[in-house]
Amino acid sequence: PAGAVTALEGPSGEGKTTLLRLMLGLLPPENGEMSLVDSAGVRYALGADTRHSFAYVPQGNTVMAGTVAENLRLGSENATDEELETALKDACAWDFVSQLPMGIHSSIGESGKGLSEGQAQRLAIARALVRKAPVLLLDEVTSALDRDTEQRVLQNLMHRGLTTIVITHRLSVLNLCSRAYHVEGGAVTPLTAEELNLLATQ
Repeated sequence: PAGAVTALEGPSGEGKTTLLRLMLGLLPPENGEMSLVDSAGVRYALGADTRHSFAYVPQGNTVMAGTVAENLRLGSENATDEELETALKDACAWDFVSQLPMGIHSSIGESGKGLSEGQAQRLAIARALVRKAPVLLLDEVTSALDRDTEQRVLQNLMHRGLTTIVITHRLSVLNLCSRAYHVEGGAVTPLTAEELNLLATQ
């Protein structure tokens, strides 16, 4: 649903990342269809024409050599410094970026050399926020964050009103999600509210 955080959980290798690639129109479905439905009930087939509606943060380190600002403007080349700062704050990255010698204009090395894995993940989330797409896809991108920081990031995304789909193996994330689906054996099964609450406390 629009404006909500939805989780995809389940064992590795069961197709969670493939689902995100289907949403992005990078893969065609072998059967059935993938579509967006607007508030009026109009359906739009997912593909290259709808890809602009999504901001995608994949697994792995996606930070490139250059300044923090240059990395973030890969999301939107015309973003102002103020917009970059807001995105960094919502991604819980402003705390360390503001301490760099030149702030957002500080240089970082290839693959985020000089940054921790968690800091690189937060920069990648900030870059996706700069894109200002209505749907945000996160593929295990908070795995290196401590639980409190992860919770704050997801709460900030909720306050932005973004429709967020997050792949996670950290079940504590589920207590911030309005819906969750278990992906395994070629099936995508919705979790009941009781199952969601039970998993979130594990």
